[in-house]
Amino acid sequence: MNSIVTVMLISLLRLAIPIVICGIGNMYCEKSGVMNLGAEGMMISGAFGAVAGTYLTGSPWLGVLCGLLGGLAVGFAHGLICVEFGGYQNISGLGLNMLAAGLTSFCCRSLFGTGLSPAVASIQTTPVLKGIPGIGGFLQQFSPIAYITIALVAVSWYVVKYTTAGLRMTAIGDDPQTAVTAGIDIWKIRMGCVMLCGALAGLAGAYMSIGQLNIFMEDMTNGKGMLAVIAVKMGRWEPKRIVLIALLFGFFDALQLQLQMNNAFHFPPELIQTIPFVVGILILAMDSVTATNPQALAKPFLKNKYKF
Repeated sequence: MNSIVTVMLISLLRLAIPIVICGIGNMYCEKSGVMNLGAEGMMISGAFGAVAGTYLTGSPWLGVLCGLLGGLAVGFAHGLICVEFGGYQNISGLGLNMLAAGLTSFCCRSLFGTGLSPAVASIQTTPVLKGIPGIGGFLQQFSPIAYITIALVAVSWYVVKYTTAGLRMTAIGDDPQTAVTAGIDIWKIRMGCVMLCGALAGLAGAYMSIGQLNIFMEDMTNGKGMLAVIAVKMGRWEPKRIVLIALLFGFFDALQLQLQMNNAFHFPPELIQTIPFVVGILILAMDSVTATNPQALAKPFLKNKYKF
């Protein structure tokens, strides 16, 4: 029994990490007033960039950097469409998802000759923690990116709650007209938040490809980006709540993996795989009555129209 509990705990933590990272990125984007449904595209770009960078350089950390840049590129495109040109934010995100999925598939086949990359160097464990008495053996089983995630959540909580940058981000997400009248460059802040979102989603993708595994395969993010979008709304755009929701999704994702391996009821694997998404939709539906969006979320605010 203890071994099953330990396996489930490790599994749910590993599976929750990309949702946490991407969710925190999406929080910055949406608190500034820009809806982002393109998280999936940012993640898959980061996943491919990490494997391609590792394959070409031999260094997984340079691969992580390439993953960040891959997500950042998609974030920049989303910001250009939505912040600079005032495009429809939902359509932009969904379009970029399709573009990123197709482009990474094309690049993977061009570079490796197939939709599945060869194995590359990875950072799935943190051996330096092995020497810690008592818990070292447990802690070393997680990627260093997991510990970067802990720092990311702590810093994001502090930024949102106690810094001028966090207050300005919240202000322009609720009332951009008042913010621009006060002399705040809301377009610069929004563009920065969207690009930060892209970079963090790219980091989440890099974790999936070389932090959990050591390969890239087509569509490997498998809906994790949309779970991150749901986690942000359910978490009320607050880092601590987002983490809790991500852990909930991680639990049900780990559960469906265990059910597939021990399928005593002989359910179709495709049906079992839907468990985290069904749970997300149900909880989001029940939660939607009390959720309060940033007031200017998904509403374009054109620069030329509001120059003084």
